[in-house]
Amino acid sequence: MNEYLVLLKLSPTKVIDTINNLRKLPDKPSPGVDLEYVMNVFGTWDVAVWFDAENSSQALEFINEKLSQVPGVVDVYTVPAFSNRKPKQE
Repeated sequence: MNEYLVLLKLSPTKVIDTINNLRKLPDKPSPGVDLEYVMNVFGTWDVAVWFDAENSSQALEFINEKLSQVPGVVDVYTVPAFSNRKPKQE
């Protein structure tokens, strides 16, 4: 699975409602997508969403059909990412 970090900018008048709606997203919000974290961040962006997707088309569908459609989301920035943790050796 590929990992993605999505940064969201929220409408200042809808921050609390938007964050509450994002927190209600299920663990599997879209086919082939596993939601890992929804977290508040400070600075230019308001919320970060970390998820895994089987492929880029499923990731884009989740971003375009779910995340960007949440009322109060005004901007979306996607960062493809990869883990740099070493696997546990047994």
